[in-house]
Amino acid sequence: MDALTVAEVQVLNNLSDVRDPSVNLGNKVQSIITALPKSGTPVNAVNAVETLTLTGVVIDSEKIIIGDDLYEFVADDAQSVSAPGNIPIDITSYADKAAGTLTLPTQPTSGDTMTIGTKVYTFVPVGTDTADGEISIGADLAEAKGNVTAAINGTDEFNVAHPLVTASGFINDICALSAIFGGTAGNAIATTETFAAVGNVFGATHLESGTNCSAANADGLIISAITEDGTEGVVATQGSGTTVVLTADVPGEGANDLVLNTQMANGSWGSGHLAGGVNGTVGDAGAVLVDATYLYVAIAANTIADKNWRCIPFGL
Repeated sequence: MDALTVAEVQVLNNLSDVRDPSVNLGNKVQSIITALPKSGTPVNAVNAVETLTLTGVVIDSEKIIIGDDLYEFVADDAQSVSAPGNIPIDITSYADKAAGTLTLPTQPTSGDTMTIGTKVYTFVPVGTDTADGEISIGADLAEAKGNVTAAINGTDEFNVAHPLVTASGFINDICALSAIFGGTAGNAIATTETFAAVGNVFGATHLESGTNCSAANADGLIISAITEDGTEGVVATQGSGTTVVLTADVPGEGANDLVLNTQMANGSWGSGHLAGGVNGTVGDAGAVLVDATYLYVAIAANTIADKNWRCIPFGL
């Protein structure tokens, strides 16, 4: 029943004044109508959600976008991201680095070369190494070995550090090579040579044994990164299998506008934004609504972001 208009209240008050001026019939009827439950089916606010599904491995530099937050998988010890402000997801513990060896039992001769990836190193006479890619043969084998590791790591005077590989110091005649970034991409780093001495060789024609981070390991790392560093007002939790469920902190339709994206081979969101957020029905504490099935009561003031409506089913 709709509330009386001001004119209707006044007419009823005038009628009652004829019998008893102390009785304002219009005001009393209005109070009764106001107290009656109004017709309606209120709803509580619902949080917007979406699911990230991982279908395979993740690799260095792949990205997950949540609004203005850009998360980047990193598989190197330096935790290098491609742009300032990107939030790293550290997968180094689950992405093995490809590795190899260089055996050097004989001092190199001038003109020998070795190639790591696409970078060619040329051995030159003592004192003539003046440019990136040149390695002095050294006064003896020990000095030559030191020159090799310094050239690869970029710690000598001329060479720029190799962008993909680091070298350990020689143990006896063997230098261990390691990809900087974990993952199978390191297995494609070539290691070839043209040493005159037969025993000066790489262990293989490329680095080996690099592995990628599995989806089963990546999902927990994603959740941790969002929990620790996210700024977009969402909560990440484990879903079924290798999925991550993203839920808006604040219920309501507003969170449905939060944009989601990925730059990954094996990961995607269900849609391009959070979805399913619903605004709650606004009502004062104690407000009552009714429909054909339930009587609804607001146990506290309800805004579009609240969940304070409760219902009582009608019995026979």
